[in-house]
Amino acid sequence: MRLLSIYILVQEFYAIEAIVAMLSGTQDNNFEPMRHSHSRWYRDFNNFRNEYITKFASAIFDYTVLVVAAELRHCKKWASQYLKEYYTAELSRDEVYMDCSAYDARDILKAGIRMFDAGLVLWNSHYGGDKWKQIAKAGLMKGKVSDCVFIDHCVDLSHNNSIYFDKQARIFDLHDLFVYKQFLDLKRCCKPKALIEEKQGLRFNQLLQRANNLNIIKVRATEAYHLSVRDENESVLLDYRPVKWGSMRLDYSESNIVIKKYFNARARPEKDCISDREYAKCA
Repeated sequence: MRLLSIYILVQEFYAIEAIVAMLSGTQDNNFEPMRHSHSRWYRDFNNFRNEYITKFASAIFDYTVLVVAAELRHCKKWASQYLKEYYTAELSRDEVYMDCSAYDARDILKAGIRMFDAGLVLWNSHYGGDKWKQIAKAGLMKGKVSDCVFIDHCVDLSHNNSIYFDKQARIFDLHDLFVYKQFLDLKRCCKPKALIEEKQGLRFNQLLQRANNLNIIKVRATEAYHLSVRDENESVLLDYRPVKWGSMRLDYSESNIVIKKYFNARARPEKDCISDREYAKCA
């Protein structure tokens, strides 16, 4: 599957939610729910929104489980405790991504909460630790809160070196970290209408054009003469097929955890002593 641009998807997600905010307010809209043309548009908009959010939340959940599974492989080398019979750092992230779907997804997340707990396990500062615990905890929010809340929480998460969407995991691509962070700052403080000014994906843009034509809301909707990268990302997301997680249990009980007698959290392999920037790539 083609990698999804997390920036484009997050931007479109908040643009969709901006429409919801505008429709619920008294300004920036002329929505008349009793008008047949308006109610049909509103139905179509909500159908699109529900589909988009469901697919996006599913992709983020899968991504979260995959990256937690891969980070756990560092336990044996970079933590004071490790799981018996689990992957080690000798296995690449891609190999873990391909193999770990045999496990129960929530077992992986619960193992992450246990093994990344800084009060229980000492980690080298470049790996694991409480930031990864928060990532694992976020994954377990899926199904307990609305998908919209789940997405909104996850998009701001970071690990020890960067935004946690930088691992790809065969799902997402974080092309420009600076632009992504800049957008997260914008969405916290701007008015809803400002979030819709970028061109959106094809289906969303068609809904915006209809809203303009019906005088429901006045937004800039770009005519689509050819497919853009935004159109392609939207299409790929809406075709997303969730990972088929298995039923194999991951034992994270105390009886399956080995505590090392000696552990030096500051130790670094010689090949990684070139620079902190190069070292961070190993994570």
